Amino acid sequence: MNVAGAFLKRDYLIASSYKADFLSQIVGILVTVPAIYFLSRMYGSGGAALAARYGGNPFSFLLLGIAFTDYQNLSLRTFNASLRESQLMGTLETILLSPTSIRGLLFYSSLWGYLLTTLRFAIFLALGLAFGLELGHANLPAALGILVLAVIAFAALGVLIAAATLVIKRGEFLIMGVTLGSGLLGGVLFPTASLPGGLRALAHLVPMTAALEGMRLALVHGYSVAQLAPQYLELALFAAILVPLSLFAFGRAIRWTKAAGTLGQY
Repeated sequence: MNVAGAFLKRDYLIASSYKADFLSQIVGILVTVPAIYFLSRMYGSGGAALAARYGGNPFSFLLLGIAFTDYQNLSLRTFNASLRESQLMGTLETILLSPTSIRGLLFYSSLWGYLLTTLRFAIFLALGLAFGLELGHANLPAALGILVLAVIAFAALGVLIAAATLVIKRGEFLIMGVTLGSGLLGGVLFPTASLPGGLRALAHLVPMTAALEGMRLALVHGYSVAQLAPQYLELALFAAILVPLSLFAFGRAIRWTKAAGTLGQY
């Protein structure tokens, strides 16, 4: 816990020195939520029909989809950003020589980002209530379980991208690819049921699909853990495959760059 506290303190001090950046994030939410509301009104009765499985409220459907993508966006970028920062400061090799394991380094360096993203998500929901977000039947424990499994799967994707970036030096196109793929297939802006048959099958190859499905059903309809068993199982499967794969790939990338003498290069 001392190590986690040290990383949190470091990242908090860095973040708190950029007060304008935090303020801009809050202002962004204050602008985004009304924009989502007016966008949802353009959907009309057709939007209500599309979102019928999620309460028939297009605003609730869109707000939860857009707000929840923050977790994936953070996961895809935070490990890459942490590595790049350490390379720029010339501290990556020193950190890797410390008693902290690679998996510990990855975990601790992401804590602050996930705490801040959770705060942002809560603000999205709180402001959304004023515009008609329906959470009267929300099952928070079930939603929390979906969130934990989704973050694990998203984080594993981020670690895989960080591993690739260590080797190829530029990983932005990988982040963009996963982001676009999840946006198209994951049900962020429209239900996956509206996709053509081929794309609907591909939708289950991205964690965002099960994560958003489970989160919406838990928060809007109050589905229990038992009712969300398919989504829990799908996300657990993603985590079981991606976590060991990502840690293995990251370890191999570290060893490869050390042997090639390119660990500190960016």
